[in-house]
Amino acid sequence: MHASVQSILDNTSWNNISSIVVLDDDKKVFGIITENDLLHARASGPHLKELNAADICSRRIIKISPEDSIIGAARLMVDKNVHHVLIMVGDYVEGIISTLDVLKQILDSKKH
Repeated sequence: MHASVQSILDNTSWNNISSIVVLDDDKKVFGIITENDLLHARASGPHLKELNAADICSRRIIKISPEDSIIGAARLMVDKNVHHVLIMVGDYVEGIISTLDVLKQILDSKKH
């Protein structure tokens, strides 16, 4: 939450991920930073060092439980117009499903 946007950019490999969960001081979900959030922050120019995770993250958290189906996650993404859904048990994040994950699952299921 207090990490600078610059440190997030410098210390995170964005090769295989498209979002980062932001936790508050009590380790509860505060928000989520996506690649789009970082692009908008970068557009702010030289002020990246002054921005922290809480400044750019989305506070709109869409979540499902581990028991929910991939189709349920896809429906939620469409209904809520989001590209990431947190998989949560209580206050704890178990994972993140992205639209790319949904597409991969659908394509893999069509192979069989």
